[in-house]
Amino acid sequence: MPSALPEDSSKRDKLAIGILEIQGAFNEHHVALRKAQKCLNIPDLEIIGVRHPDHISDNMDGLIIPGGESTTISLFLKRNKMDEPLRKWINSKGHVTWGTCAGMILLSKQTENQKIGGQPSLAEMDIDVSRNFFGRQINSFEAPVKLKQTLFVPADFKNCDTDDIYHGVFIRAPAVVEICSPEVTALATLDRSGSGQTEVIVAVQQGNMLATAFHPELTDDVRWHTHFIEMTCMAKRNSNV
Repeated sequence: MPSALPEDSSKRDKLAIGILEIQGAFNEHHVALRKAQKCLNIPDLEIIGVRHPDHISDNMDGLIIPGGESTTISLFLKRNKMDEPLRKWINSKGHVTWGTCAGMILLSKQTENQKIGGQPSLAEMDIDVSRNFFGRQINSFEAPVKLKQTLFVPADFKNCDTDDIYHGVFIRAPAVVEICSPEVTALATLDRSGSGQTEVIVAVQQGNMLATAFHPELTDDVRWHTHFIEMTCMAKRNSNV
């Protein structure tokens, strides 16, 4: 279900997107952003590696929190005094955040199946997420994901076979077991009827926050990255109004 972008989508100010480079496929996110930049005909996109509190600034318009091991990432953020600056940045007007897999867990306000003793969280999205919902690393899989809402993609986008299906890569993945606010929209689900489950929510959006349980950066389909970039562009425009 693609949504055509504004005709002036190439006429933008410089855009800066950070990628939290602690664990996960941050290099793959970098490559996917460059492909999405080309699809959207954006002339000036800066990609910033975020590894230190000083890297978290208003110079960034968007931020990607990649996958990895959520407990390890959260402890790293806390020990390196990055958690509070990240919360402040996320809540600042015009900033857009996208968490993939472990990033979804870090953004959630409630987390099930935590390790003993719990784990720190950025706790920004009104969702209840089940950690390792589909099982351990050995249970990782790929499956078609059903898109429930419109993604922002170019009108002539030819990077996929169907508009409402996305090839999801799930690696020790979480899932949303409950949406806790009407401000949260389910963007995509996974059909688990064959395993005795109903549809499972695997992508959500709340305001300027986006979260996916799967790994779009590990596919050649950059629709989620074009959607994220367009979210970021719109948020930046609106913040300047």
